[in-house]
Amino acid sequence: MKIDYEYLSRIRRAVALYTNKKTSNILDGDFHSIHRGRSMEFDDLKEYNFGDDVHDIDWKSSSRMGSIVVRRYMTDRRHNVMFICDCGDKMMADTDKGQPKKETALMLFGTLAYITGRNGADYALAYPKGEKTTISMFRSGPEHLEKLLYDYEEHIPAQAAISLDKVLDEVVGSINKRMIIIIITDSAGVESLDPKMLRAITKDHDLLIYNIEDAWLTGDHVYDTGIRKYEKLFLSHHAQLHEEEARQKRAMVESFNEMCKQCKIGMTSISQESEIIDKTIDLLERYKHGYYGYFTGTI
Repeated sequence: MKIDYEYLSRIRRAVALYTNKKTSNILDGDFHSIHRGRSMEFDDLKEYNFGDDVHDIDWKSSSRMGSIVVRRYMTDRRHNVMFICDCGDKMMADTDKGQPKKETALMLFGTLAYITGRNGADYALAYPKGEKTTISMFRSGPEHLEKLLYDYEEHIPAQAAISLDKVLDEVVGSINKRMIIIIITDSAGVESLDPKMLRAITKDHDLLIYNIEDAWLTGDHVYDTGIRKYEKLFLSHHAQLHEEEARQKRAMVESFNEMCKQCKIGMTSISQESEIIDKTIDLLERYKHGYYGYFTGTI
């Protein structure tokens, strides 16, 4: 995947991230600040957890207490943005606009991560890999972004043995930080998420979901990724099948919208790379003002 930094730099200032959670880890208000560093007002010590900055380790206190502890401050001027990206055969299909879901997911992650880093935040990536969850460290910068992009691109096609629901649960359970969590998946991934767990997560974290739209199962040139063949025309052009598929998609949108409202989640759909910026701006502005739900076009 070729990274177009000139394109990314042009749209960087078009997007602002906001958080509704007042924590010791994130800035209040507008995300445009590129201030680096933290308040020098010491708060307390806590045991080191995966994802904590190693520069915060208090070695003298660790030696005295017999375990690794880190310093905490009253105000930490950096957001922590966790990207959770889906993998598997389903991500190798096309969107409803005929674009590869894999390329759309990579561009979506790359664009959002670049904007996040350029606006003074640290970000990490988690995705399912085999029977485990791969979780990177929180960092920023071009080298960090490129490494994560290449790692994700390599593992997108691999079928994982664990669900996205399990990945999310492991991320929240293993990282002791307040986070803005951004999930990049498709409709099957969204359906795998447990609303009860989502409600618990949004008590402490901000949660945004990008649903990469699936291609229709009816219409021209319908390819089945499961059997690696094109569907027969008499099935893909069957009028009643198309009507039933449209009905099920409308029901799915209503279900996702209700779940997002109940769990205080912002969610949008992406069908092609050209939609990423406009839909991200719309999603973040709505979320900033407390308008939760699934924001998508009509079917």
